[in-house]
Amino acid sequence: MVETVDVPERVVIAETRSTPADELPAWTGASLGRLEAAARECGGVAAAQFVVNHSEVSMENDGPTESCVPVLDEAAAREWAARRGRAWETAVRIEPARRLAYTRITKAQVAYPQILVAFEAVAQWMAGEGLEMAGPCREIYLADWDAAGAQDPVCDVAFPVRVGRGRTR
Repeated sequence: MVETVDVPERVVIAETRSTPADELPAWTGASLGRLEAAARECGGVAAAQFVVNHSEVSMENDGPTESCVPVLDEAAAREWAARRGRAWETAVRIEPARRLAYTRITKAQVAYPQILVAFEAVAQWMAGEGLEMAGPCREIYLADWDAAGAQDPVCDVAFPVRVGRGRTR
């Protein structure tokens, strides 16, 4: 099932790396762990952490991937990044408000290449609804990964969307 949700503008601390699909799980876990620890110095975590795929990530293509943790205190985040962010090439940015089309998947479905089925399902649903992609796709992590079982819902696979040209909604 695919649904839409409107998300507000958020301040995020982020790390970006070009990583092939087979190395992505290890890097993502380590990166989100570092960013979550940093968030404690930035007012705390404001919303679910997410990973943005800025281009295709596969065994052959190591498109840039960005780990993001929304934080509560922008000034503290910018100060933290200036002081400690260089070690991991961490940046602070504003994630704009947007509408997302998403489907929720289990921990077992997050594994590559199974996760591609979810991305394809959302893309097909968007086309059927007359929606266009309005930014890079993302994985939004909703649950404690280590505590979750294989069949527990842990991730929303999502695309930012807008109404397609010539369509009204």
